[in-house]
Amino acid sequence: MTENKHAKLSLTAKLLPIIAPFIAKADIRYYLNAINVRPHQDGGAIICATNGHALGAIYDRDAVCEHEVILRFDGRMQQACAGGLKEDRRVVMIGDRLAVVENGDSDVYIQPGRPEVEATYPRYERVIPKADVLEPGLPGMFGAPVMELAQKAAAAAGKMMMRKTRGAVGMNFYTSKDVKGSSAVFRLDCAPDFIGVLMSMRDDSRLGATPAWVASLPAVDDLAAMTATAPMKESEVPA
Repeated sequence: MTENKHAKLSLTAKLLPIIAPFIAKADIRYYLNAINVRPHQDGGAIICATNGHALGAIYDRDAVCEHEVILRFDGRMQQACAGGLKEDRRVVMIGDRLAVVENGDSDVYIQPGRPEVEATYPRYERVIPKADVLEPGLPGMFGAPVMELAQKAAAAAGKMMMRKTRGAVGMNFYTSKDVKGSSAVFRLDCAPDFIGVLMSMRDDSRLGATPAWVASLPAVDDLAAMTATAPMKESEVPA
């Protein structure tokens, strides 16, 4: 019997919902329909997902990961991870199945089928820009579906940190100061070990900064006059 080299795999369950929005859906590049887990040189692991248009990666400092692996991560697994905000809910390997457990031994969900995907996953080092070429801002054109993925990641991160922070999750965007139309990096203030990358669209739109009708709006003084209440006629005064 072949030894399972991922038998010791253990991931922090509450981090997975932040990455889940970036998993591809029924992509012909089957390995993108999964997550990538890779050991980090300082311990723990990097959990990454990308659909080819957006990428999310997070450093799981408490992970145990001896070998890189690509794992199927179905919808019920995502729900099981999202349901546990405590550190004691983990994603582990039980035999040759991926599972969510709580308190070390109580099974929350065991995913059917072998989870491992045999393939070569894209290197996120090629996608994530270096910090020294980035500056704050989000110039360029980005698709609404891509921006929606960023919002879903922010919502998941906000839920994860609900006991530590209040209010909306802050999203910080950065783009290259040297390359026009480059991809954008975004960070979440409540999840400092997360980084997202959004691929820009071709900026071939001829739309101006504002619609043409804005230029013909009345001046401020004229607008104020338009909104002033006109005096009522005597016949209109209520009895």
